[in-house]
Amino acid sequence: MKIENKKIMAIIGTHRKRGLVSSLAEKIFEGAKEKGYSTELINLYDYNINYCIGCWSCAKSGKCFQNDDFELIFNKMKESDVIIIGSPVYWGNISGIMKNFFDRHTGYAMKIPPNMNECYKMSTWSKLKTGISALKNFGPKKEFENKEFILIIAATIPFKHLMGDVPNTLKAMKTYVKKLNGKLVDTLIFNDTLFKFKKKKEVKMMNKAYKIGKSLKNNIYTQEG
Repeated sequence: MKIENKKIMAIIGTHRKRGLVSSLAEKIFEGAKEKGYSTELINLYDYNINYCIGCWSCAKSGKCFQNDDFELIFNKMKESDVIIIGSPVYWGNISGIMKNFFDRHTGYAMKIPPNMNECYKMSTWSKLKTGISALKNFGPKKEFENKEFILIIAATIPFKHLMGDVPNTLKAMKTYVKKLNGKLVDTLIFNDTLFKFKKKKEVKMMNKAYKIGKSLKNNIYTQEG
């Protein structure tokens, strides 16, 4: 029998590398390792990822013209079976570095009409015709179909859930998973992290994270030959 080792990776968008988001991801890893998973944590602050400039050159080539680290991370995602996306709440949404990471998926993860970069020059009628013909093939590519995603959100100010900040952050992450045609399997949301007397809550969340990793499917055994 041949063992097909599974991989879980975490993509973290926070400058606090030993903060709550990273710690929760590591706890998920702890449980996943016991199920035979290999692990990799990527903090976006360690990589050079330029801003999307909306030029649509990716519509023709399927990749961005910018030579930076995005494609490296994207390829690692394609090789992973489970992907953790983790971000703190900044101004009612995901962190800026995570939003930029999402933006850069356009040509890599979505099928786009090849003449999209000329769309701004077209008449309204031409744009409409282009859009109608493109709808047949427009949408997510197959690389992430049914890949499993786990979301981690950390909010540092009390009652953020009442002000709408956490729901907005969660919506952005869920939209990202949906656009990739992935499968959302679990979500960890931690509020009120400024208050150290919430230590019991933190321990509870760490235990939950460990159980999420522990609950992942085992590696696949296949018949050789």
